[in-house]
Formats: sequence, C-alpha cells, structure tokens
Amino acid sequence: MKRITAIIPIFFLSSLTFGQNTPMEFLNAVPQPPSNLCNATMEQKMQFLDKIARFDTIFQVRMDEYLRKNEQFQEEHQDEATVNALIKAGYSREEAEKMKNLDNLSEEQQETLANQMMMNQYNMSMGEAKKVADYDTASQRRWAKAQSTMMMAEAQYDSEKHTKKQLEIKSDLELQQEIKWLQDKLIAGESKYQDKMRQIDSNADSAMLKLNPQIDKLYKDLNDGNGNSNQIINQIITIRKEYCGRFTPDYLETVEGFKGYIAEHMEEYSELEEMQVELSERQVGIRNPDFKPGAIAMGRVGSYRSLIGDVFKYNLNTDWGAQFIGY
Repeated sequence: MKRITAIIPIFFLSSLTFGQNTPMEFLNAVPQPPSNLCNATMEQKMQFLDKIARFDTIFQVRMDEYLRKNEQFQEEHQDEATVNALIKAGYSREEAEKMKNLDNLSEEQQETLANQMMMNQYNMSMGEAKKVADYDTASQRRWAKAQSTMMMAEAQYDSEKHTKKQLEIKSDLELQQEIKWLQDKLIAGESKYQDKMRQIDSNADSAMLKLNPQIDKLYKDLNDGNGNSNQIINQIITIRKEYCGRFTPDYLETVEGFKGYIAEHMEEYSELEEMQVELSERQVGIRNPDFKPGAIAMGRVGSYRSLIGDVFKYNLNTDWGAQFIGY
C-alpha cells in the first residue's frame, strides 16, 4: 500500500508534462514534504528537493510559454494598440498614425504635427500656447475661463458625442474601481499568511540566538575531546530537533492555510485577470483572441511552491555540514 501511495504523486507530477493544465492542477501537484520533518534525514530532504526541482522545470515551461505568447501578441499589435489609444484620447486617426512613428519624423514635421494637434484639441497654435505660458496669473485665469466656456459651448452643441464620451469615462473608472477593490481584497487575505510567516521567522531567529551559545559550547567540547563524543552529538541533535519541533508545525499549518486560500479564490484570481484584460482592451482596442486567464493564479501557485520548498529551514540536522562527519 505504501508503495502505491508513493507512486501516485510521481504519476500526477509527470502528467503535467502533457496538455494544457490549470492553476489548480499545478497547485495540487506541488510535492509534499515528508510527514515528520523534524526526524527527516538528509537523504529524505534531497529526495524531496529533487521532486521540487522536477516540478519547477514543468511549471517554468508553462509560465514561459504563457508569457512568450502574450509578449508576442503585444509586439505584433503594438502599432495598432498605440493608434487606438491615441484615438481614444481624442486624436484623429491621421494624427495617431503619425504619432506612432514620431521618432522617425524630422523636427519640422514634429512641429507641424504638434501645431495641428494643438489646434484640434485646444483651437490654438503652439505659438499661442507659449504666449499663454508667459501670461501673468490673472491673465492665465481669464484665458482658462474663456477656454472652459468655449468647451462647454461645444459640448452643448454636440451633446450626444459629449454624453457618450462621459459614459465611456465613467464606465472605465467603475471598472478600475472594481479591479482595485478585488486586488485589495485578495492582497489583504494573502497578507494574513505572510504576516504570520514573518512572525514565525522572527520568533525562530530569537530562539536561535539563545541556542547558539549552548550549541557552540557542545561543539567546542566535541572538538576538544571533553566528554563522550556520541553523547555530545546526541545532545546537539536533540536540541536541534526541539528547535525544529517548536516552529515547523506552525510553519506547515500556515503554508497549508495559504494553499487553501489560493484554492478557495481561484475564480477571483481569474476574474481579476479578466477585468484587467477588459480594461486594456477598452484602452487600446485590441484583445488577444487566445487569451485565457491563469497568469495571476499561477503566480500564487509559485508563491506557495516557494514556501513548500523551504519547509526544512528549521530542521538544522539536515543542513550541510551538520552531519558530524569524522566523529
């Protein structure tokens, strides 16, 4: 029975090399450490780290594949996205087409384009704009008031266009607020586990400072031949095990709690990513037809994997150089 149980995680991990896998499948495929970490041997630790390394290889391939496809799409549609964003900002298509290649224009062409845009946007030339910049404060206020009055008159004249623009802005702002609310909610939930991790590490560091002099003295006795070597080694091993037993259970509990949080909020990670893509689509007018949410959730899987990969950190008996070779 034990043999079959040991084979299952390996089979599950190898199955990730085929097909498109979900973040939840990757989350469940992260290798689990030995059941009794504080009694684990160096060999068990190395076997576990080997499983982690194999998982990392597959996981990184999937992440790189996703990022590569996304970057390739952005590169192929960069000009189109730039033009659409400029048009949304109020420029004509002709202006936007010129602006996307602004670096390729001569200074004279850039100045002509700047004048044209100023006239379209503010009904004034660059020369007039420079004059306004040189006005005293009172004159600038009078100019701004006149400009505002003119823009309000234009909005009333073409109220349908103005109303449509305002509704678009309102819709975008509402979507941005939804994104921020969901981001803040998820980050707040994750922070509880991160804060607990920091507290465990802080307590472990404080405890280690108190134990170091005791362990150093035992090592000195061992090196100087003061006392029975086996007894001294057993004392050191016991102190380390007690230290491991104080902090490893809390660490594992927190890590598993974090995993549970990720699993519970998988849909919200996807929802957040969908909203971000929708906002981008509104701003630049294009959307990758092959887009599938998963990058955010996969990032959280990566965070969980990092925590799992560090489960031996309180087991000092499995540190390199802690095996008493030569005694």
